[in-house]
Amino acid sequence: MNHSIFVVKVIEKPVHLIYKECQSMEIKVKFPAPRQKDSSNELTLLLWGDYKGDFIKYYKTQDYLIIEGTLTSKGYANEENEVKLIVKKLYPFLLI
Repeated sequence: MNHSIFVVKVIEKPVHLIYKECQSMEIKVKFPAPRQKDSSNELTLLLWGDYKGDFIKYYKTQDYLIIEGTLTSKGYANEENEVKLIVKKLYPFLLI
């Protein structure tokens, strides 16, 4: 497993996914830019269960979050080799 923790900024509205009886949500986020110019600094978060409702209730675009979860790219055959993060814990970063 690739357990990781990121501080990210939400850059797009969430997209609801429904597959049979399972419901999830995908959210595009951005983390601080790496030193290399050609490196990607965007992730897609996968939210399941109670985190979906909490995200819609408490967070919006341009918010900063601390995300704890598992990185995955296996099974997603994209041209851009997009990385997804399955969220295990979700915290606000800056409360204004």
